[in-house]
Amino acid sequence: MKTRLEAMRTEVTSGDVSVNQRYVTARRGMKELRGIFDNMEKMADRMNARKYQFTKDADTERLLGSKMGLGTLDVAGEFRKNIPVPDLSTVTWKNEADINVITPQDQGTCIITGLALLSPGPFLLTDQGNSCAKLVDATTRAVTSRLELPVQPWDVCALPGDQAAVTLPDKSMIQLLSTKEGQLSRGKEIKVSSGCYCITYYNNRLYVSYVSNPRIEVMTLDGLITSNIQTVDGRQAFQLPLYLTVSASTPPTLYVSDCTTHNVHQLSLDGKILREYSDMKLKYPKYVVAVGPGQLLVCGPQRDAADGEGRQDGGNTGE
Repeated sequence: MKTRLEAMRTEVTSGDVSVNQRYVTARRGMKELRGIFDNMEKMADRMNARKYQFTKDADTERLLGSKMGLGTLDVAGEFRKNIPVPDLSTVTWKNEADINVITPQDQGTCIITGLALLSPGPFLLTDQGNSCAKLVDATTRAVTSRLELPVQPWDVCALPGDQAAVTLPDKSMIQLLSTKEGQLSRGKEIKVSSGCYCITYYNNRLYVSYVSNPRIEVMTLDGLITSNIQTVDGRQAFQLPLYLTVSASTPPTLYVSDCTTHNVHQLSLDGKILREYSDMKLKYPKYVVAVGPGQLLVCGPQRDAADGEGRQDGGNTGE
């Protein structure tokens, strides 16, 4: 109201306008003034002070009065400090007892194409031959839950909050699963492009590899694509990208097995290739796992014949 009054006063007293114009402005101002007076009468009601009284919530008051409060914090164990990271070039490997993951419901050959360790201990695998996912207790060495999937799955990764994600290439889809209370159930579906195969998770992002139009897509858990790693310095970055993982190093980096080039690429999370790893003894690299600073475990189905081992077919025995 003060602003409107000031504008009218300026127009009426200005020496730059004619007498006729000031007359028109004054007549128009009379109507403005009536509106201002009406608003001033209403202002008295708006400025009335109100008195409020706070009423305690009985349940909250009982909770705050409890000696336990929100709960208790009990010692569940101790962190081991300075755990040495083994040197994979000199470590001695020992074969422990196999875990049979074949179940009575299986009709076909058990073909394990993906596996993810869940917290705090069970692991989840994808059985392509029987179009299902299986939850396995590593302590009891038994399958504790089995979930039929609409088509053959390929890869799996663990997510926060008792969840996991499974790729279904034949449906161009990522299926979210719940692992709550040790039982598998299907959740939300994320529609993706064709050719999706492998998947990993890091810092609220899914990293998905595609074998058709080879690339890595970075997306949210809602399926929103935030970036695309396809070319580096103007050239195709991958020929056949399959399995991938993000290391928890500083800064974190992405490792991708490029199957037909017999390489494992190390990339920054913004898509720059940092290094390429290869070994004449390792052909067609598949699964990659970061196990320590600068150390990877990489598996593949074939070794060079000159190494004396010939071809080794893996991942199709159910163990």
